[in-house]
Amino acid sequence: MNLACAFCGDPIDPASRYIWRRIVGWERKASGVTRKSGSDIALREPRDEYACNACIASRRGRVSAGQESLI
Repeated sequence: MNLACAFCGDPIDPASRYIWRRIVGWERKASGVTRKSGSDIALREPRDEYACNACIASRRGRVSAGQESLI
């Protein structure tokens, strides 16, 4: 199976534990002051979209792919 990262286009191995898979689901909003985000996701539906760990990490840090070379 030849797959590519949805962001950078590099080839990826979907079986790797460092590859992220897009899912769609239903989220329940966080409750209480100690919970910062809604981590309760139910009825997950996996999609055939994958991303490499570097692209996910850069997007979590709000760095676009084009700016990575500046850092």
